[in-house]
Amino acid sequence: MNFHHARTSGLLLSALLVAATSAAATPLNVKLGLWESTTTTESSGMPPIDTSSMPPEQRARIEAMLRKRQAQGPRTRVFKTCLTKEKLERDPFANSAQGGESCSTHMISQSSTHWQGKTVCTGNGRRREVTINYSALSRERVKGTIRVRLSGAGREMEIHGSIAGKWLGPDCGKLR
Repeated sequence: MNFHHARTSGLLLSALLVAATSAAATPLNVKLGLWESTTTTESSGMPPIDTSSMPPEQRARIEAMLRKRQAQGPRTRVFKTCLTKEKLERDPFANSAQGGESCSTHMISQSSTHWQGKTVCTGNGRRREVTINYSALSRERVKGTIRVRLSGAGREMEIHGSIAGKWLGPDCGKLR
């Protein structure tokens, strides 16, 4: 589903960036430049979409579509991102707030080879919690896990995922 795919893609992109940054501590020891990440995610529960004002037929169609998507099992996606010095120096979660949300991030632990943190966003009657755990296997390889919990409108959804990233080179081309 586009809603799930877009939200998950944005979260995983933020996860890759956050894994390599913190103003107060040593960032992951990874190379700057073009990275390719392979993510595998699986969700459970229903997204916090308020369907109470929808006609019964529309609500039934949306809920059936969501159940069908979950029944398909894990979804794998490959994407590229440009990791720059600027992204290493700022908090990328500051950009993960979505319309009307307020987010706070705290680092649980960080070293040159490991990053663990949590972000909580609230607003519009919803709550989003993102927990990330990343390891730098080398300066050119990272792997990690992400857990997202979305709640609101009397519903809750969890997304669990893994990500494996590899450095492709120093030139990001047109990707920024």
